[in-house]
Formats: sequence, C-alpha cells, structure tokens
Amino acid sequence: MKNILKKHDISLRLLSLLLSVVLWAVVMDMDNPERPRTFDNIPVRISGETVLQQQTGLSLIEGADSTVKITLRGPSKTLGDIKASQIAASVDISGLTEANEYDLPVSITVSRSGLEVEYVSPSKVHVRVDKVANKDIPVDVNVTGNPTDGCRAGKPTSPVSTITVQGPAAELANVAKAVAVVDVTGAESTLTNIECPVTLYDKDGTAVTSQHITSKTEMIKVTVPMYSIDTLPLTVTLKDGGKLTAQQVRYTINPVSVKVVASDQASLGDLKELNLGEIDLGSVRTGVPIELSIRDKLPDGVSLDSNQPDKAKVTITVDGIATRKVQVSKFAPNDTSAESTPYSVKVLTGSVEIELRGNESELQEVATDSLSIGLTFDSVSLGVGRHKVKGVAAAIGLPSDVTLVEEDIEVEIEITENSTGSGGENAGVPSDEEDSE
Repeated sequence: MKNILKKHDISLRLLSLLLSVVLWAVVMDMDNPERPRTFDNIPVRISGETVLQQQTGLSLIEGADSTVKITLRGPSKTLGDIKASQIAASVDISGLTEANEYDLPVSITVSRSGLEVEYVSPSKVHVRVDKVANKDIPVDVNVTGNPTDGCRAGKPTSPVSTITVQGPAAELANVAKAVAVVDVTGAESTLTNIECPVTLYDKDGTAVTSQHITSKTEMIKVTVPMYSIDTLPLTVTLKDGGKLTAQQVRYTINPVSVKVVASDQASLGDLKELNLGEIDLGSVRTGVPIELSIRDKLPDGVSLDSNQPDKAKVTITVDGIATRKVQVSKFAPNDTSAESTPYSVKVLTGSVEIELRGNESELQEVATDSLSIGLTFDSVSLGVGRHKVKGVAAAIGLPSDVTLVEEDIEVEIEITENSTGSGGENAGVPSDEEDSE
C-alpha cells in the first residue's frame, strides 16, 4: 500500500511540474508574444565596386542611394530592443560584366538572433553601371544687366578657358560647353575677379540636368571692364578748289554724331568732335554723298559703341554758284600697248555723268560734244574679259568762269581677241564710226 501511494505521489509531482512548465510558458508567451516590426528607409550598401572597377573598368552610376523597407518578426522584447543600425541591406555588383541597368536582389542580415526577415520592399534594387570618363569643355562668359548711365560693359575675361567634367561616357558625349554669367547691373567701374558659378550645356543649348555629370570646377573668377560712353559730333575740313571756297558751300553728315567708348577718360583727352578728314571741293559733285571712314579716325583707346556705323556720308551743296550735270558719251581710249596688242577693245559704258560749275548763262552755252572722257589702259596687261578702268573728263573751249569738277570716273571696257591677230596703231580700239554703228 505504501508503494502504491509513493508511486502515486511521484506521478502527481511530475504532473504538477509539467503543469507548472506549461503554465510558465503560457505566461511567458503572453508576456513576450511574437509580433512583426517594420523598419523604413534602411540604406542599401553596394558591395563589389572595387572588384567591378578592376575587372571591367565599370563604375556604379545609379543605385548608391537606394533604401528598402524591412519587416522583421520575433519576440516583442527582442524586437523592442533592436535598432535600425543592427539591420544591414546589401547588393553585390562584383559579378556584372557590361555597362547596363540591372535589378539585383537585396540581401538582409540582422545582428540579433531569434528574429526572422518577413518582408523586404523592394526585394530588388535598380542599379546602373557604366564607364566613367573625363572631358575638357570650353567656358563662355556672358554678361547680363545694364551698368550705370554713361558706362558700357566690355568683353568679360577669365583665366579659366576650359574646365573638366566627369560622367558616364554616353552622357558625357553630349556635353558641349560651360557658361558663366556675370551681372553688371548698376556697375560704374571695372568688376574684378567676380566669383561666378558655371552651368553645363548640351549641343542644343539646353542646360545639362543629369546628376551623373559633375564638374571639377564649379566657380570661376571673371573680370568685366567698364568703359565710359561719349557722344562726338562728326566734322570735315573743306579745301578750296574748282573755283569753290569753303564759304560758298554747305555740307551735311549722316550720322551727325556717334557714340564712342573709351577705356578711360584720358583716352578721349580734350576731344570734343571727330574730324573725318579733308574734302577737296574741286573733286566733289554737289548733292552726291561722299563716304568717309569713322573708325579709322578714332584715337588709340577709343572705339565705336555697339550698333554704331563704321562710315559716314558727307553731302556738299553750293551757295551762289550754279551747277550743271551732263551726260558724256564721247570716249577717247588710249591703249598704251596698241602697237603690239593682239586684242580689240570696246567701251561698254554708254555715258558718264559729270558736273560743271560756274555762271548760269555760261553753263548753258557749253556744248556736250566738247566734253569727252579720256581712258588710258594697257590691253595686254589686262587681258581678255571685262574690266573697269579710270577715266578723266576733258573739255575743249570751256568758258573762263566754268569749271569741270575733277572726280573719280570708272568706265567698263571689254577686251577680246583681235580677229586679224595683228597689231598696229590703234589696233583693237574701235573708231568713232564703229562706235556709232
């Protein structure tokens, strides 16, 4: 009987112990249940970059800033203690062989036992690998804004004429230039060593926005000279000639003035007007503009402002003296190689207008057949073809108070092979009868 009771007591104790363990487990499970926990924005470490570069020359272009969302499952207390820094996400690119884009699986490791990776989003990370190259591109400097009144910005300069950019070879090929812009608004003196950011542009003139293209130079120093602007009236000097004096004529100049730019006020000195030179009244036709250079008359250190003309037109009008313009169609060719020329010469110009000056009544008495245009040329030197030669107006028996204006005359002639092939005096020069025909 004692043995039976003793055995029964042992069984009860074992059952009690088992129940205690089960109860403890239940209580512990209730106190520390399993549950999920999600961690956002876990950075993905890209491994194998060095191996990839050494084996293929490729570099990681996209994917370095990837992140994933990870859900872990495990005991509440364990999950509650874990930090995001104890979770590692990685992608291995060492096995890639070609420049391309890839979606590679993400590997997760947790530096804490008893936890299970339940979910990863995204499960794959998009990466791009390509060969990275360098390229030297030119730098342009542009000016924006307006300086203070009376000043003009000159051409900007910088010690940096090219910069080096880096990026994927395919994208780098389209980068054409860098542009720096300097603002001169309100400036009244030279701007020196102004720091200006540079912007990259492609071949179409569009700003490069790719994050994969980087410049080793982000700022350059720019100097912009400032020039003072002055308005100078234009003048000429008149030389008496052709029975005309400066007191008998008037002239107009178009334009009447020009804006000039000086590097400093000393370059202008006491200059208050710009003289375009001397005009001989003996060789000027009234009412016919004469073109004179403006730029050639500027002093050192002074230049024309933008949009200003290079030349001016001067027109002479005469007071108190009558003028008469006549058409002269009589030509007197003189071929200096006439005795040996194998050519014939024909005057193509029908007539030339010349100007006479003098007393009104005497001008009307001048017969046009007393006027001629003398031509001197060497047909052998000129050769076959059409040529323009200088002419000189001449008159026979002009009244004493009538003057023939000495001016530049051009006459067109045509030289052809002489059909006879022989020379002789006036050979190749048509006679008056031939001309009239």
